[in-house]
Amino acid sequence: MKVIKKIVAIIVIVSLLLSASYTAIASTQSEKEQLEQQKKEAENELNNISEAKDDAESELESINEQLEAIQDEIASLKMQLSDLNEQISQKEAEIKEEEKEIEAKDQLLKQRMVALYEAGDTSYLDVLFNSEDLIDFMSGYSAIQTILEADTNLINELEEKKDQLEKDKNGLEESRQKVQDLKNTQEIKSATYVSLQKQKEEQVSKLSDEEKAKQAEIDKFTAAIAEAEAKIQREAEEARRKAEEEAKNNANNSGGSNNSGGYTDNSSGTLGWPLPAKYATYYYITSYFGPRKQPTAGASTNHGAIDIGVRYQPVYAPESGVVLIAEYVSGYGEFIMLWHKGRGELYTCFGHLSQYYVSAGQTVQRGQQIAVSGNTGITTGPHLHFEVRDGGSSKSYRRDPLNYVNIS
Repeated sequence: MKVIKKIVAIIVIVSLLLSASYTAIASTQSEKEQLEQQKKEAENELNNISEAKDDAESELESINEQLEAIQDEIASLKMQLSDLNEQISQKEAEIKEEEKEIEAKDQLLKQRMVALYEAGDTSYLDVLFNSEDLIDFMSGYSAIQTILEADTNLINELEEKKDQLEKDKNGLEESRQKVQDLKNTQEIKSATYVSLQKQKEEQVSKLSDEEKAKQAEIDKFTAAIAEAEAKIQREAEEARRKAEEEAKNNANNSGGSNNSGGYTDNSSGTLGWPLPAKYATYYYITSYFGPRKQPTAGASTNHGAIDIGVRYQPVYAPESGVVLIAEYVSGYGEFIMLWHKGRGELYTCFGHLSQYYVSAGQTVQRGQQIAVSGNTGITTGPHLHFEVRDGGSSKSYRRDPLNYVNIS
């Protein structure tokens, strides 16, 4: 009877130690979850900032393209104005030359008309008396008339040419004014786009600074989460160590033996399949242990577990042990970690559960239902994430579960 009482006392003491340790682990896990939630919120904010920055950069690119087109058009209009100014100057010079020629011809014609007027009919008599015969007279008279008519026609032609040059000049002036008005409009538009460009560049710069600040905040959360994870591991190891030590001391004091942690034969096929027997085939494994391709950029990641494609099926303990963690863990969703202390440093983990029926510190037996598979956490569909960690409880000790279970 005394031996039984001692064994009961040992069990009670170990349970109390485990309970206290798991309370501390749960507290740290809660802090970790809060950090993960804050990190997730910061990542969402970063995503929003990045999207806003992308939109702003796209708008800036559009503004730059339009501004470049406007400035090219302004440069073209300036060249047109330069050509028109040159043509107008040339027309003005031609008009001045025509005016000089008209003035000279007009003066010459006036002089001839005055001379004829002052001479009166004597001119014709002079032509008559100086002529040898009638034919000679007619020729001389005709010559005088021809000269006068030629001078008059030339002046008229010069006047017409001058008028045409004036029309051409006015036409060029109108074209120049239109081009100048268009240039002024484009310069106003250019100034507007330059202002928009500056505002958008400032917006992009501000968003870039916000992006950097938010990323720095996420990095801090990531570091804090890693620290919390490490703390959880330390506390789990300390809980296991204390439980083993206390059980060993009490077993020695009671004269009994202690096999806790003594059995370490974790060879192939010694763990049970964590799902109903009908799912113990390779057909249901949707993702194997080891490197796998990411859906984007072709990057490769290491999958430290196997994924079993089942929908909301019972999940069983593959070996007797103690529940270290039974709660929501970011990424994993609803998550359970078992320590199979009778197998040394052997742990199993189960992720994306829809619900679980155990709690931290509880002892479970091989084949006992501990949860139901599900779709919580980061998943692409309902399945069971099944891990084996041999040699320690941290992720660095993850091993291929197919080396530890029987499967057909």
